Amino acid sequence: MNDSSELRAAIRATSAFRDLSEAKVSFLIRAGELQTFDPKAILMVQGEPSDSVVVILTGEVVVTADSARGVIPISTMQAPCLVGETGALARLPRSATVRANTAVTALRIGCDALAEVAQATPSMLIDVIGRMGDRLRRVNSAIGLYTHALAALERHEFDPALLEELRNPIPDLADFGQTFGRMAEQIILRRQRDDEMASAAVIQRALLPRVAEFAAETGLDVSAAMTPARDVGGDFFDLIRLNDGRVALGVGDVCGKGVPAALFMGITRTLIRINLREKPDLPGAILRANAYLTNNNAAELFATLLYAAFDPRSGELEYVSCGHLPALLRRASGMVETLSAGGLPVGLFEQLKPKVFQAAMHPGDLLFLYTDGVTEAVDDEDREFGEERLLGLIAASEGASAAESIARVKAAVGEFSRGEPQFDDLTCLAITR
Repeated sequence: MNDSSELRAAIRATSAFRDLSEAKVSFLIRAGELQTFDPKAILMVQGEPSDSVVVILTGEVVVTADSARGVIPISTMQAPCLVGETGALARLPRSATVRANTAVTALRIGCDALAEVAQATPSMLIDVIGRMGDRLRRVNSAIGLYTHALAALERHEFDPALLEELRNPIPDLADFGQTFGRMAEQIILRRQRDDEMASAAVIQRALLPRVAEFAAETGLDVSAAMTPARDVGGDFFDLIRLNDGRVALGVGDVCGKGVPAALFMGITRTLIRINLREKPDLPGAILRANAYLTNNNAAELFATLLYAAFDPRSGELEYVSCGHLPALLRRASGMVETLSAGGLPVGLFEQLKPKVFQAAMHPGDLLFLYTDGVTEAVDDEDREFGEERLLGLIAASEGASAAESIARVKAAVGEFSRGEPQFDDLTCLAITR
């Protein structure tokens, strides 16, 4: 297969590229590399840099993810299809491994070429986000099915009809059919639910930045941690190198928990990252993300955000708050300032007008961002950890590094809760100058 009508037809049959102009199709063909793979050959490896996407022109591939529980089957994909697009657009490491299930012909396209086409074709980005949502929706369906089956088993109400449903999964679960069938025969529904949640957790972890690598690349003392209340959550943090020399730092909190919140989190963060990589305009990136979310939000979810752009050279700090808790700025003297906050969450109103605030960080200062999982953690008497306790803790951590400050906050919250169940996601991000 070469630069012919057959090759063009295969590319256009891929859903992400169906609206491309003839010029853009020609551009992808020129920019791409035509490759062939034997059965079982590896096309992509989990954890490696997402330097390209692959258009499967002929054949079939299998997508799997490695986890602490072993290899988790994600899906089987047949030509024509596109793989690796989420990581390539967001410049994230591969979230899964892709192997050829049959002989495969593919067109490998570099990230820069893909990004150029995506910027000129909004429908392509919408298709990518939609398919990512569909994958998590299938995970959510699987969780519901197996949770119901487990409850029925524990109540001794596990009837043959339910077992038959597990043996013959609905079309939405077809990609997981082989795994589901094996576990249904063994009636180990708890294990199935764990595997599905592990798969969702793999996807969510892949969407978060690798903090240690970011710190090493930038030379900054920066740290972040997110602990979901469930297997997956609606909190997130973000670290982005901007092309004007600054770094963007962000935390967010989606209303709700579990898979729906995790899906909305992934879409929100991906939109902001893509916009910031195109142009280092913090309020503009959030406005464009909000415009998409408000027009494609049937579930009526929303997220509070706090994003800051920090210049390591001057210490200047520009930040935008969208209904989020105020950031804390600990001065080298030990005094803690509560930065201005306010605004409306993203995803609710198309007329959002984010307000831009300014601050300055001096040598020895620490910026601390967090979500309400910190301040609203409760003890066994239903008392909240509270903002005053957090302020005192940050003030008492004078001279501590970013990682030490976060570790002290998490330890204090854990000690305060005294074994009480965590009811909300908990996220912290800190950077020192």
